[in-house]
Amino acid sequence: MMSKPIRICFLADRHDLYDDRIYWKMAVPLVKKGFQVHYVLIGKEASSGTTSEGVHFKVFKLKTFSENRFLNFFIKRLNPDNNYSAMLREAEFIQADIYHFHDLWINRIGPKLKRLPHKPVVFYDAREPYAADYLSYVKTVFPFLLRLFASGLDRWEKRQAKNYDLVIANELNVQKNFAEVLGEERSVVLYNYTDLIDQNEPVPFGKKKYDLIYCGAVTRLRGAFEILKAVNMIKEELPNIKVLFLGNYFPISFKDELQTFININNLHDLVELKDAVPYQEVAHYYSLSKIGLVLLQRVKTFEISMPIKIFEYMAFGLPVIGSDFGHMKDYIQKDACGITVDPQDTAAIADAVLSLMKNHDLYQKYSENGRRAALTKYKWEFEFNKLLLYYKKALDDR
Repeated sequence: MMSKPIRICFLADRHDLYDDRIYWKMAVPLVKKGFQVHYVLIGKEASSGTTSEGVHFKVFKLKTFSENRFLNFFIKRLNPDNNYSAMLREAEFIQADIYHFHDLWINRIGPKLKRLPHKPVVFYDAREPYAADYLSYVKTVFPFLLRLFASGLDRWEKRQAKNYDLVIANELNVQKNFAEVLGEERSVVLYNYTDLIDQNEPVPFGKKKYDLIYCGAVTRLRGAFEILKAVNMIKEELPNIKVLFLGNYFPISFKDELQTFININNLHDLVELKDAVPYQEVAHYYSLSKIGLVLLQRVKTFEISMPIKIFEYMAFGLPVIGSDFGHMKDYIQKDACGITVDPQDTAAIADAVLSLMKNHDLYQKYSENGRRAALTKYKWEFEFNKLLLYYKKALDDR
């Protein structure tokens, strides 16, 4: 323990208090190392206090100025009395040695954090290719304007990043994007490897409850319907197949759409739509599952981003059926831990499931390869130790 604890303040506006990367992988281990950790964020309800793990938190209630999504977007950014102003005041009050913020729009106050009188260190955790996100997710009748907006957003994000001590990405494409303007020394990668490791003896294949699991945000672009269609194709050959969806559904009405498909195709006994559970409970469902699914559709953001689920599945010995592009393809093929398919080809998805379910030797090979790779190469512990070194260097330089 340090005689005078170094004070670290995390900030986020799109992630909740118990976010896996911010809270469980960074904040909690830092508390255990003797740091004083604060977390300032925007959420559905205002609250404050200290968690049982020792993290001090302050949640500002999300302000909504208009029911229109786009109008609300611009009003929030023009109104001086917004959440970001409140976050800045709270951050200044905390007087942290290091401010480590996540999420794009906190770049609005990032340079102001750096200019605080006590001269703190500022890290930006650039977790996603944000410009690509807008191009992938936002539907508009003005595609030219959207591309123009995304291009301007990319330039603005890089311009703001020049103010910070370090920009952290979780995969190489985003890191290289920042390295072009900051240099390699100020743009690094902390891979979002897993800290969920099965410490127990694996549940025998025949005693597992679920044949297939998809864990994470459940959306159209993450392949939810393609999974259901593949299950519908193989239900005659595997009449007792069990499939689990575990996560938050976006939009909320999407869960009803999936349930309608399940009802129409008589999949009630085969598919379970379960809402998200606390992070530490996810391991329980992995241990009861046989195969992990990560069938993200081919859009710009998924061609760049790094799905953490691959590493979680591997850590629990789940062979992976994943999309045949991007990091998903690279890791699955490099470590021989599963099968890659065209995520829109439901017949190929069905064939991959049947191959793993019917060929025990193949299943066992992929299971053992994945678990070995996760335990030796893809543990969050390795990345956390790098983070500690980055903190120490930045504080020493200060």
